[in-house]
Amino acid sequence: MANFALPVEGVLRSHTGSPIYQGLALYKLLTSNNKVFILSADKKIDERWLREQKLKGYDDMIGPDVPGPKETLLYNQVVHARSLGGGFEMAVVPDPEVAAKLLTIGITTILFLHPSYIKEEFRPDSRKGVRSWEDIKAEIIRQQDAFAEDPRLK
Repeated sequence: MANFALPVEGVLRSHTGSPIYQGLALYKLLTSNNKVFILSADKKIDERWLREQKLKGYDDMIGPDVPGPKETLLYNQVVHARSLGGGFEMAVVPDPEVAAKLLTIGITTILFLHPSYIKEEFRPDSRKGVRSWEDIKAEIIRQQDAFAEDPRLK
């Protein structure tokens, strides 16, 4: 039996409120033989949503009242879950930045990314912040010119 931390938002439920069925399947798999901490940004809303989805079997819900800044709530909740002891094993998170932070402090992490529900800024094909091909070509040419004209390399 292992201990897992699993957030509602981004793993079980999309930002629009609809269930993410692959996340629900993961939840059911984890709760069958493990201790599961649900991570919640709003306990009252999430407890109701979990009841509506007939999701039972989690051991505890960790709300937003954990130490640390609200900007890093999910990270703070996982760290708090680990501080409760009991052989904390792993966290499932929908945010690559949070996953990276958790790995740096030694927490085994599963990154849950569903192509239909992932936030756009986390998608590799996102249009946010993506440069056009012309901009990329111009930058390559600029760097090649700078390299060719660098007196240190002559």
